Amino acid sequence: MKRGAWGDGAVVVASLESDDGFRCIDIVRMADGLYLFDEWRRDPEDPAGWQLVFANTDKRYRDEAAAKAAAIAATAWLDG
Repeated sequence: MKRGAWGDGAVVVASLESDDGFRCIDIVRMADGLYLFDEWRRDPEDPAGWQLVFANTDKRYRDEAAAKAAAIAATAWLDG
């Protein structure tokens, strides 16, 4: 999956980046109004850009805050 390939009507509403800039969580509002999050990484020596680490496509959340809380709970480097 490429970053931003969630389908028509999906919008990234927040992008939470690690302090070093090599990891990112995207909070995405899907076309049905529910939210999900995915984790991405990039390596400075790799010109391919962002690579998917964790796709949370099976779980949807009722709002952005719930998706962010779930991302924080699931991601060791993210601290709210």
